Amino acid sequence: MHLFFFIRGINNQVELFKTIAQNHFWKWRRTNILKNKEEIILIQGGLRPSVFGAYEYIFPKEALPEVLAIFGITSNESYGFKKITLKARHYIMRKVFNCKPIPKKILDQVKNIPESIVLDNSERGLSHNKIIGVAVHVIGIKEDVFGQIKGYMQEFL
Repeated sequence: MHLFFFIRGINNQVELFKTIAQNHFWKWRRTNILKNKEEIILIQGGLRPSVFGAYEYIFPKEALPEVLAIFGITSNESYGFKKITLKARHYIMRKVFNCKPIPKKILDQVKNIPESIVLDNSERGLSHNKIIGVAVHVIGIKEDVFGQIKGYMQEFL
């Protein structure tokens, strides 16, 4: 799954946002065809620059609600300094990136997911990625292709 968005704000805070975004790990499920068994591997979320100054965050499809929760995304609009709600702008940018809006059903799930999690029996926790001084302008999401490669049925991230 790919999440496209613009980020802007104070330079060192934007760099902190990008660093924290790349520090999250997600469960990636794939099926071993020979053993007919599901395997779960932890993979790092990938953040890469895209065209027009946008960013693309790559992660497993099943993690979409949690990714949106830690980024603080609860709508297909933007959050931060000033909400930009120009529907034409969002429509055009989605066409440029060949993506679609986040389904309302997923956004409703996000509202019930805590941004931060404290792990029982540990001093560690998992934190959100909402950084003061950073605005996130959501463009949309794009699903990956599923297929077979080297004996596994998996999402091609």
